[in-house]
Amino acid sequence: MLRFLLKTCLSFFILISCNTPVPDIAGVDYQKWEDDRFGCAGERMKMVGLISANKEMFFRYRQNQIIDILGKPDNITLYERGHTFYYYYVRYHQKCTDVPYRAEEETVKLEIRFDALNRSKELYVYNY
Repeated sequence: MLRFLLKTCLSFFILISCNTPVPDIAGVDYQKWEDDRFGCAGERMKMVGLISANKEMFFRYRQNQIIDILGKPDNITLYERGHTFYYYYVRYHQKCTDVPYRAEEETVKLEIRFDALNRSKELYVYNY
């Protein structure tokens, strides 16, 4: 019985401690970021400047932790030597119905680069 209680307590502790710590940036609502798929509602555009200004707070997170924080990326690119790029579109994506067509070079997007050890190393905002 004692062994069962110890296993249960240990399992409960592990479940509670597996939560990803979210960078605390005033003005950034991660739920709104995640809900604004492809940046069509304009919520991501309001927050991308704050994320870019505090980009050091997003370094050294693993890919699954970034997904926990920002949601599933809009585009993923696998590069040589195990590097991965996550793209979150912020503005002018072609899947937005109310936005006139823009070339890929005009879209505003957030890029997060991961190294071969699965850690975020760079964060860059295109066309901002």
